[in-house]
Amino acid sequence: MTTSPAGRRSRLSKLASVLALSLGLVTVPAVASTSLASSAQAAVRSCSSSTAVASRPELRQGDTGSCVTVLQRALIAKGYSVGSSGATGSFGSATALAVRRFQSDRVGLRIDAVVGPATWGALVNGATLYSRTRGPNSTSRVVLSFDDCPSSYSSFQSAVLGAERLGIALALFPTGNCITAGRFSPSYARAHGHYVFNHSVSHPDLRNLSYTNVRAQLSAPGVVTSYGRPPYGAYNNTVLNAYASKSMRVWMWTVDTTDYRGKSQASVVSYVVNNSRAGSTVLMHMQWRGFNSTALSQMKSGLANRGLSVCRNRGATAISPSSVAC
Repeated sequence: MTTSPAGRRSRLSKLASVLALSLGLVTVPAVASTSLASSAQAAVRSCSSSTAVASRPELRQGDTGSCVTVLQRALIAKGYSVGSSGATGSFGSATALAVRRFQSDRVGLRIDAVVGPATWGALVNGATLYSRTRGPNSTSRVVLSFDDCPSSYSSFQSAVLGAERLGIALALFPTGNCITAGRFSPSYARAHGHYVFNHSVSHPDLRNLSYTNVRAQLSAPGVVTSYGRPPYGAYNNTVLNAYASKSMRVWMWTVDTTDYRGKSQASVVSYVVNNSRAGSTVLMHMQWRGFNSTALSQMKSGLANRGLSVCRNRGATAISPSSVAC
């Protein structure tokens, strides 16, 4: 049988490809190696409830065995769901989310769904519960926080720089739409010593959204970071699951100025000064009358007269801080 020149070239090309692959001159796609590496990490892990914490193996999604069962039973005992089947000894997605929720509810644990010495220790020996109202401020200083979006980029700059000159570190929670509109710059605020956290993309009531859509609201163009404040302060179990899945903790407030009702600057300042306590987190909004250097200066001096200090500005802040260094 006679082969055409085109057919001979095709067969030669295929032979050359096979030879190149065998010699290592070409590689398989990275996604394949990633998948293989992920599968290789999963293992059968054994331990019992009497095994010392220091001797327990690190667990992660994909693992199986008696130690996973011990983990699941401990989570269930603390009120976390590992799925409808209960403690099966298989570390699936439901167990991973339960671990994230447990980690997000404790101070000092990284929210990563990996059960290492710190998480095992917290499960067995207990750990300090995280307060959603106090947030990551462990000091007696008062945190002045602002949600939503300033009226303009110039007013944003003026307030941020004014607070920096006053030695105040603000906690700012802009929406993603605000950032997209060019009225807020997370990098600029952080460079001038302020903390910038998530406040959703478009400011919906997250309780009305599906788990998938809540996660989308906690993603870019919103602020991708370590803490977030749900719009209206509204959350339920689905919302908390979504925050944990994004490695974020919820930070609410202890003092609500209700400045959005159109209160005068003097009224907002007076409310902050008279109602704050040691360690308070004060809620205000960037588009209302407390977000300017004059009001901030009056708040600081008024609080000082009552023996209270504001969160100190210590210079540039991280994108995803574990705490606020007030």
